[in-house]
Amino acid sequence: MKLSFVILNYNREKELLTTIQKTKQLMADKDDYEIIVVDNASPDNSVAAVKKQFPDVIIVERKVNNGVAGWNDGFEVAKGKYLIVLDDDSNIEDGLDCAIEVLDTNLDVGIVALNIVNGAFTTHYLYHLRDSIDFIGCGAIIRKEVYNKIGGFAEWLFIYTHEWEYAIRCLDAGYKIRYFENCHVNHRTSSINRTSERLKVFSIRNEMAIVYKFFNKKDRLRYVTRVYLNHLKTIPTNGLKVIPWHIAALREFLKMRKSIENTPVNKAVQDFYSVSCWATRRFYKIV
Repeated sequence: MKLSFVILNYNREKELLTTIQKTKQLMADKDDYEIIVVDNASPDNSVAAVKKQFPDVIIVERKVNNGVAGWNDGFEVAKGKYLIVLDDDSNIEDGLDCAIEVLDTNLDVGIVALNIVNGAFTTHYLYHLRDSIDFIGCGAIIRKEVYNKIGGFAEWLFIYTHEWEYAIRCLDAGYKIRYFENCHVNHRTSSINRTSERLKVFSIRNEMAIVYKFFNKKDRLRYVTRVYLNHLKTIPTNGLKVIPWHIAALREFLKMRKSIENTPVNKAVQDFYSVSCWATRRFYKIV
């Protein structure tokens, strides 16, 4: 089997059904694929609805919501050569065949970042890049070989920025990440389970945790400081309401850092990450 669509769902029955339907429409003339839904212990009727409307879809039911790591359960049972990663509210519109060709013809490419054309996060800023350290989990293709080699998404991050953590490990394993702008993903961005506060707190906390884990000990404190200060710079734009969120993020990071094992990756990967991510760039001339 060539393609495994792996959809992570939590409590978004209507959006999930739409994603499955649109995926089936996209693949109407093909049969060498499977659709896997990982349900992260949804309290709604998601699982029953999928079983009723799409009995051929493989469902992995989790008893506990473990965030983005739920995708790993789908990756593990997937039979496809390529894992197509989707959110319950995202779907590929077109260009999939060409994106797959990138992987077929470039064996050193481990992940293809797709063009997220709308929603809270888009990838248009990657258009000028051939190689990238960034992809968005609601629309990407991962070579199953990469998963077999480096494992899945980090459960310790729970949600947000897990793509950067995974990208670091992917690059450190010798693979490349390629952005492909001609495969378009519609992220319908359901408001269910999403708040600005949650996004800000988890993003800041996780970005600090990532550099704390993967950068050399002599450098990591400097980069953790950069991440926090660069996020503080956004307060005038976002408003005073976000100040408590920044404080909460720092508090959460300080609590979790004791459990973070420092496993530095290749220095070239550290350098690539530090210049690719805006929050790790120099904070004026201070840090």
